[in-house]
Amino acid sequence: MIFFSLAFWLALQAAPTPGSAGHTWWQSHQSAILQQFTELLSIPNLATDKANIGRNADWIAAQFKQRGVTARLLTSPDAPPVVYGELNTPGARQTVVIYAHYDGQPVEPAKWTRKDPFKPYIVGETSDPGHARIYARSASDDKGVIIAQLAALDALKAASIPLKSNIKFFYEGEEEQGSPHMEAILTRYRDLLVGDLWVFCDGPVHQSGRQQIVFGARGVTGFEVTLYGPRRELHSGHYGNWAPNPAMELAQLLASMKDANGRVTIAGFYDGITPLGDVEKRALAAAPNIDAMLKQEMGIGWTEGNGARLDELLQLPSLNVRGLLSSSVGATARNVIPSEATASIDIQI
Repeated sequence: MIFFSLAFWLALQAAPTPGSAGHTWWQSHQSAILQQFTELLSIPNLATDKANIGRNADWIAAQFKQRGVTARLLTSPDAPPVVYGELNTPGARQTVVIYAHYDGQPVEPAKWTRKDPFKPYIVGETSDPGHARIYARSASDDKGVIIAQLAALDALKAASIPLKSNIKFFYEGEEEQGSPHMEAILTRYRDLLVGDLWVFCDGPVHQSGRQQIVFGARGVTGFEVTLYGPRRELHSGHYGNWAPNPAMELAQLLASMKDANGRVTIAGFYDGITPLGDVEKRALAAAPNIDAMLKQEMGIGWTEGNGARLDELLQLPSLNVRGLLSSSVGATARNVIPSEATASIDIQI
């Protein structure tokens, strides 16, 4: 039963198999699916934008109800609502909880070609879904998953295919903010959210284009480090070689955190990490080796990890510098010693 449910949801990530009932339905409903997708993408979804985040939640809850899914919003103080849906199957012995999120990452409109990240536009012909692409904030991560699941419910109903498990939906609205209220919500609604299996639909297909099931997920924590120099910015022609430069010191500090092969040098960083067993090693060895293809696609001449494959290195915690800020660059650069420098760092475990 669980395998049926997994196959059902994973199949949403690509066009259904030609000749199947799902494929026939999908072909005749592409326009309706695209229209709903566009509606959802047009609602701004920053977790800090309470008004619009509420609009997203209401829109999804309404779509659930139209499909016979019992829906409600799970609330907690200061948290965006979780959209909860429940679809019970008579005689089912197992319950699968499907996770997704409807919020998106912060945006910089000036870096978008069309300047409005919440006005979807399509590149390519919609009659050729293999090559057409829709561009908007969260089109892939993670609203695409939500629309796919709604479409799958319609397709199953149209084909009179019954579910074999009870299904619960858990769509949160602050995943891109680190889910700070997740623990409180799970605790508050513990009895409601009981299930035999949680399926997290918030990840890509394998880089080879194949669908994949990952038995586990990394957690993430982030923090910022700020170094301070002189009380105000100083002219480098007058104070260079004398006043400490926080940008330079921050660069040296960050460089000391990893060796030349990308291994983190911070004492205790890898403590508590269980080595892979024989089963895991065999699974990794059987997976397609896509490193050479990725290096060419991304224009990367070398990789960290001393020659280890990507899927091997993903089994270890990582330390990543996700942003640097100090004074100005480009057209606004000035001959100054900055007064401070900040690095934003994430650790994936």
